[in-house]
Amino acid sequence: MVEAGTLEKGDVRVSIENAESREIIIKSKLERIYGNAIRKTVEEMTEGVKAKVLVEDMGALDWVLRARIESAIRKFRGEGE
Repeated sequence: MVEAGTLEKGDVRVSIENAESREIIIKSKLERIYGNAIRKTVEEMTEGVKAKVLVEDMGALDWVLRARIESAIRKFRGEGE
């Protein structure tokens, strides 16, 4: 399993581990308000990735979420640390 990000306020932690197919789990303190937008971003960025993706959002802005997802995917694929 690989991770990117933290659980600090304003950040998001993205964890990715091997799986037979893509599975997305989102935990957010703002899920009621931004859950659909978060899910859309995660689905868009992980398209074609066969893995379990766990997103633990602590109020991150979209660009932070995108950066953490990209970092986690690169680590998952072994593209450097």
